[in-house]
Amino acid sequence: MKFIKTFIVLLIITGIALGVYAFYDYQKVLKESAPIQTLSFNDVEINYKNASVEYHILNGLIPIKRDFQNLDQANLISTNIVNTLSALETDQIEITYPDGTIQNVVGISQINLEENGTYLFKLLRTLDKTNYQFEFSVDVDSRPTISISNQNPVQGELLIVEINNIPLNSQIDIDNHFRPSAIIQKDYKARFYLPMAYREAAKVYPLTLSINNQTYNYELDVKTYEFKEIHFTVSASVSSSTVGNNDAVTQYRETIYPLYETFETEEYWEGNFINPVEGARISSTFGEMRFVNNAKTPSRHAGIDYAIKCGTEVLASNAGKVEYAGFLTMIGNTIVIDHGLGLKTFYEHMEDITITQGDMVEKGQLIGHVGTTGYSTGCHLHFQAMVKNQSINPEFLYTIND
Repeated sequence: MKFIKTFIVLLIITGIALGVYAFYDYQKVLKESAPIQTLSFNDVEINYKNASVEYHILNGLIPIKRDFQNLDQANLISTNIVNTLSALETDQIEITYPDGTIQNVVGISQINLEENGTYLFKLLRTLDKTNYQFEFSVDVDSRPTISISNQNPVQGELLIVEINNIPLNSQIDIDNHFRPSAIIQKDYKARFYLPMAYREAAKVYPLTLSINNQTYNYELDVKTYEFKEIHFTVSASVSSSTVGNNDAVTQYRETIYPLYETFETEEYWEGNFINPVEGARISSTFGEMRFVNNAKTPSRHAGIDYAIKCGTEVLASNAGKVEYAGFLTMIGNTIVIDHGLGLKTFYEHMEDITITQGDMVEKGQLIGHVGTTGYSTGCHLHFQAMVKNQSINPEFLYTIND
C-alpha cells in the first residue's frame, strides 16, 4: 500500500514536472518569430501570405501547429511575355489566366504569359515541416520591342531588324521599298534582313511593320555611298563567248534568277563573315561604275573582286547550305551558299570546286580555288552577297555583329 502511494506521488510530481516543461516549451513556441521565406517574380521579392509551422514539445512527443499571417501582396506589373519565377523544384503552382482557365504546374522557373491581362498565382511550398502559401497577381501589358541595326544606312548596307517580346506564331508584315529576307520566329523573338539595294537612290524610305495588326512606323534615311569609276578593256573573244553569248546569258538567268526567291528557313551563320580569300588585293570594289571597252554608259559591279594568283584557296565566308555548285559559261565555276533566310554569298570565276550542291559548310571551310573562268581578265575571285535580287556590299558582313 505504501508502495502504491509512493508511486502515485511520484507520478503526480512527474506529471507536474512534465506539464511545467511542456508549458515552458509552449511559451518558447509562442515567442518564435515568423519564419523567413520569400520568392521573387522578375526580381521583385514576394513574402508568403500565410505559413503553417509544425513544432514539437517534450522532445518531440507532442506536435503543435502555429499559423503566421502576412499582408496580401500588391499587384505586380509586367511588360514581358517571358518572366522568371524563383520557384523551388517541389513548389506547387496554380495559375489562373485572364480568361479564367487554371493551370497547375510544379517548380517552373520560366513563366510565359502570352495574353495581356491579369494572372493570379498561388504557390504552395513545403520546407522543413513548414507549409507556405504565396498569393499574388500580375497585370501583363506586353508590347513588342523593335530594334533596327541602323536607321541611317548607306547604299548597299544590310540592316538586321529584330523584334522581341511577341507571342509565338505572330503575324508580321513588312511594307518597305526594299525586299526583306524571310522572317524567322523563335522563342518569342523574330528577325529578318533588309538590304539597301545599291542601285536605289539615297533618300528617306518609310518602313512599316505590322505585328498582330498593330502598326509601327519608321524611316530609313539612306545615305550616299561613294562608288568608284573604272575604265578597262576586255578582249573581244572573252566578251563574245560570255556576256555577248545569248546562250550563256540564258543559261545564267535560268540558273541564278530562280535562286532569288528561295531561302533556307534556319539561320546557319554565326558571328562576322570572313574574307573568303586571304591576302588578296581588291581589284574591283563594290558597286563601282565600269566603262568597258570605251562604253559611254557604265555597267555596275555587284560584288568585290579579290585578285590573287590562281590556285589560292577560297573559303566559305560563313556557315550555310550550298545551293548551287557548278560551271556557268558567263561566270565560270560558281558556288552559291545560303546562310539562312535567303542571305546568300556567291563565289565566281573559280578554278575548281571542292564541295557539292546540298552540302552544309562551316565558316572557313575550303570550297575551291581562285581561277579565271568565265567573263574574267585574270586570276581573281568575284565575291558577292545578296538578299533576293538585291546585292549588298560584302564588307558590311565582315562587321555584321560588331
